[in-house]
Amino acid sequence: MPHVVVEEAGDLQGLYQAFTPMVHRTGNEILKVQEFYLSRSGKDALLESVAIEQGTSSSFFVQLKLHEKAITVRLLPATDPEKTPAVKKVMALVAGFIRKVYPGSRYGKTNLQEYLEATVSSE
Repeated sequence: MPHVVVEEAGDLQGLYQAFTPMVHRTGNEILKVQEFYLSRSGKDALLESVAIEQGTSSSFFVQLKLHEKAITVRLLPATDPEKTPAVKKVMALVAGFIRKVYPGSRYGKTNLQEYLEATVSSE
């Protein structure tokens, strides 16, 4: 399961307040993160996302889980999209957003390294 841990990050409330919808277009792909839903406890969030590549659209939720001083970015198992490059890029966009909001944070454990590097270099 693709995931990224962002270490030394703040809380999800700060992300919720800083969130604005994201749209990223390149070639024949469109990546969107449209809505941010924060749980009452403040320990979980869902980001409504769409990845369109080669004319095929996939709607899913990116899940954020707050641990001590880290936020895990993963796919919500209930929506379980095919793990295409565009879906992984959406996750990298979300992880990059967390890093922008919390500049002192860093990437920890991940299996999306190539996508994280690509989003950093394209900005």
